Amino acid sequence: MDAHATQVQGMFGRIAHRYDLLNRVLSARRDVAWRRAALNMWSGTPEDVLDLACGTFDLGLEAVALGKSRRVHGCDFCQPMLVAGAAKRAGRPVTASVGDALRLPYADGAFDGAMAAYGWRNFGDPLASAQELRRVLRPGGQVLIVEFLRPTHWWPKTFYATFGAAVFPAVGGLLAGDASAYRYLNDSIKRFVSLPEAVQILERAGFTDVRSLSFFGGVSHALAARVPA
Repeated sequence: MDAHATQVQGMFGRIAHRYDLLNRVLSARRDVAWRRAALNMWSGTPEDVLDLACGTFDLGLEAVALGKSRRVHGCDFCQPMLVAGAAKRAGRPVTASVGDALRLPYADGAFDGAMAAYGWRNFGDPLASAQELRRVLRPGGQVLIVEFLRPTHWWPKTFYATFGAAVFPAVGGLLAGDASAYRYLNDSIKRFVSLPEAVQILERAGFTDVRSLSFFGGVSHALAARVPA
């Protein structure tokens, strides 16, 4: 793991105990609706699903609740996040392990579905991580990515330049005692790929039928695609 990844890992470890609360506050609970809408882009009920950058298991648990997965295996490079979410997954068909998105500890074709919510920006190499997701999926498998992508239109640009730059760090400092973590959140969005670039990356990684859905005027996005059968 390189120095940047180690720094980001430590940052998420520091805010793990307040991660769910901050997500709800900063999105006015819209993040819950965004995950549900994104999961409805999937068809059928995949048996085994990888939830990469699973954090405290919000997306995986929602997938099970909506009948979009029978079993979820969460993977995250930050163990304190997995610990923070452990009580939420108790008694559910959701397991977890620590792992690196660029070197997933799973065999080729291990899963019917793979998903990642708000973690793609932190993987270091968007294409390499997409190729890893493609590798661990079986033919016909589905992928789902929910993410803050670099804005290209006036409204999301304005949102991140104002609310994102000022409110994210202020609330992060107040509720988690770590303003820098939420300053990183806003900065990482500006450095990440745009929606058209994200579609191209998934196609280059070997996915087909790439579809997208935008939330809050393009502040957040979901992308769904398939592995050729």
